[in-house]
Amino acid sequence: MNDETTEYWDALALVAQADGVVSYRRAILTLLKAVDYSAIYFLAPVVADRRVGRTMWNIGFPEQWESEYRARLHLSDPLPNIALNRSSAFRWSDAGKLAQLSDGEREYLTFIDNLKMSEGIAVHCTGPNARSGFVGVGLPKEGAAENDTDLRKVQVAAQLCFQRYCALVGTFGREIPDLSQRELDVIRWIGEGKSNAVIADILEISKSTVDSYVKRIFAKLDVTDRTTAAVRAVALGLIATGKHSRKQSHRPRWDG
Repeated sequence: MNDETTEYWDALALVAQADGVVSYRRAILTLLKAVDYSAIYFLAPVVADRRVGRTMWNIGFPEQWESEYRARLHLSDPLPNIALNRSSAFRWSDAGKLAQLSDGEREYLTFIDNLKMSEGIAVHCTGPNARSGFVGVGLPKEGAAENDTDLRKVQVAAQLCFQRYCALVGTFGREIPDLSQRELDVIRWIGEGKSNAVIADILEISKSTVDSYVKRIFAKLDVTDRTTAAVRAVALGLIATGKHSRKQSHRPRWDG
């Protein structure tokens, strides 16, 4: 391997081995240097609804941006939501090509352009217990991520950084609730938007029994409404979102 490749892998190793916030931050700075960038920010959890609280950690971006972002700009940043719908990293400057932007989202991109931070790499990342997050890598040096290979290197680096971030800050600070199989069945259908009456029909049990399961689920997840229960269940890895085809998932690759 050449010196640049060795530097990249050594920096990844430093991130993976970081055992505290200080060593992690130093490792991040070393890794950013290896991929020719100067700043990074983390958001978690990230779901389609931007009003759901997102913890943000910034290394290297301007204080003015961070302050405005925490106060209001997180509601108009289009990058995390675009990343949620993509399987690969993308350049910030391509946001307008990848999604139909609102006026507020265009204003956000103009704001960061005025701060000379209009270019970067956006990556959707996952952590323990199906935690969904976002990593933005920015303030590139000249010639950074000029080709797809460099883009993939940044994506791999971002995913590793997010995994280590989750491990260091603690994903939830408590044990995952122990839901029974029937409670998992019920919360799954709550996540699909089904009413208690409909869930009762699906599971072939009485509505009053479903009502009892829902009360237990709320208590175990420490929530008071169905939407929050579903969001927390997804975040904890108790249920999966979207439709999944068992047939497709078990099809051998050589089947075509």
